[in-house]
Amino acid sequence: MPYKMAPHWKDVHTIVFDFDGVFTDNKVLVDQDGRESVSCDRGDGLGFDLLRAFIQKNSWDIQYFILSKEVNPVVSARAQKIQVDCIQAMSDKAGHLKKYLINNNLDSDGLVYLGNDINDLAAMQIAGFSIAPVDSHPLVLNQADLVLPRKGGDGFVREFIEMLIGLERMSVNEISNLL
Repeated sequence: MPYKMAPHWKDVHTIVFDFDGVFTDNKVLVDQDGRESVSCDRGDGLGFDLLRAFIQKNSWDIQYFILSKEVNPVVSARAQKIQVDCIQAMSDKAGHLKKYLINNNLDSDGLVYLGNDINDLAAMQIAGFSIAPVDSHPLVLNQADLVLPRKGGDGFVREFIEMLIGLERMSVNEISNLL
């Protein structure tokens, strides 16, 4: 499948992130007491710092949040740490996004969705643009408008943020001003 060019940041009003397989490598560690833990890339946190600074600098009117099927304290803890709103227990992601767009009088063109598994397919169809990590389910790889070379949990979120804000075209001084 030929992939599309990502939208310009000015054309984006909402970014929605799945959690497992996007922020994580889609694996879970379970201890003897049943507590779960996952591995996330610390660089994604700096990515959100860059995103927030870029939003402020450019007076960009945008919303972004995590939309997860799971209800898990580890998702909440990571979202809180990186200061990203999180909606959990959402088995009908596409239905939620449709309501979100209607309630906020937004069109789907400005919605970017990042997902990796088959429960993201319907949401990816709602979005104006969808992005997947390279290690996504094959059906997601076929559905995505763009597949980035990073794996989920291996800096995929940071790679997306840097691409969206055009970090590679910024001078060292411009980058420093975002930090």
